[in-house]
Amino acid sequence: MDTNYKDYLKIRHRPENVNEKHRGSLSIQDKIALNATNIIGTMYAVYFFILFMSGWMLWQTFFANRPFDPFPFAFLLFLGNIVQLLLMPLIMVGQNLQGKHAEVRAEEEYKTTISSYKDIEQILLHLSEQDKQLQKQLDMLMSLSKELKSKRA
Repeated sequence: MDTNYKDYLKIRHRPENVNEKHRGSLSIQDKIALNATNIIGTMYAVYFFILFMSGWMLWQTFFANRPFDPFPFAFLLFLGNIVQLLLMPLIMVGQNLQGKHAEVRAEEEYKTTISSYKDIEQILLHLSEQDKQLQKQLDMLMSLSKELKSKRA
């Protein structure tokens, strides 16, 4: 090997836990946005909105004596628009944060892969040198064996 093993270990890339690094860099607002994005992006949120809207429509249609939001449910549509207007930017912020985390993770994976590639390259070079030395020793043994055979004969 052309470099000292201990020196090589000092300069090679050491993998980091980017999840902890990313979590440590988040502000309180970032954590709120990520949690909201994770909660809203589930099927449970879809089920909640379906039940809420269905319950509202059933209540206003069949169970309310004097419905304040009769068909076509204008107030329900208004509430839905408000929720959409509030959640859309929140989800976009959360997705941006998740995207940054994915970029950091990809960069770390790339560095680790390059480091592994260099390690493998060093190992292959070392094995190649060992092969040469083994072949040299084998040739010497074969030569000695021929000499011994010729002396016996």
